[in-house]
Amino acid sequence: MHSHDTGNQLPDAGNKVNGNTYSSGVPGDVEEPLMAHLYELRNRLAVVFVWLFLAMLAAYPFSEKGMLLVWKSFISPELDMAVYSPLEWIFARLKLCLVFALAVSIPQFFYQLYRFAGKGLYPHEKRFFLKVIPASFLLFVLGAALGYFIVLPVMFRYVIFYSGDVASAQLSVQNTFSAVTTILAGFGIVFQAPLLVIFAVKMGLVKYQTLKRQRILVYSAIVTLSLFLSPDPTFIAQILVALLLVVLFEFSLLLVRLF
Repeated sequence: MHSHDTGNQLPDAGNKVNGNTYSSGVPGDVEEPLMAHLYELRNRLAVVFVWLFLAMLAAYPFSEKGMLLVWKSFISPELDMAVYSPLEWIFARLKLCLVFALAVSIPQFFYQLYRFAGKGLYPHEKRFFLKVIPASFLLFVLGAALGYFIVLPVMFRYVIFYSGDVASAQLSVQNTFSAVTTILAGFGIVFQAPLLVIFAVKMGLVKYQTLKRQRILVYSAIVTLSLFLSPDPTFIAQILVALLLVVLFEFSLLLVRLF
């Protein structure tokens, strides 16, 4: 017969108890075959994509009003929208829906990540994940708002209408809202950087000291990324994006120390 004390002890890493192999000191963390983890990851990512698709469908009936609002705010109600293909209007609406879908799907992504890694997390790490889920939504909204109120006015004011009296602007609906979607969604995703940095450090994927030592490399990557997020030949928007990313990175390092 086993004593009560022995039955209450946690198994060591690699020991087998009742046929299960425990991979760490975390209670309930049972080592499973690699394929089982891959199948679970696939299923959880599928949930995120289904959530994204349903969110786009839910936003679609309101997308036309959103397009008219953006057009009126940044371009001109006197300038007609130009459509060059039969499906261009629909695709433009879907692209705008994607911004809303990402806003509600990114928290779902972190939640599914939490469910996937939950068995191997300590209680304080689980509490951190549960705080990340609403924070990811707020950060996406904050990033999209910054793109909407700061970057988009700069882009439309100084880039699109830069031709002035030389040429009249004929703006394609799809190309215009592709730029809008890229900026809004791009800024929303970029604002997830603090959460991703903290997550990488917490999970042991990268060390805090390594991030501090590799600042120059990180800043170079930031400059490269800013060139893709902001299609602005005057480089005003790129500079704003690069400065924002640098601030977010440094803010991430500060949060890592606090948490």
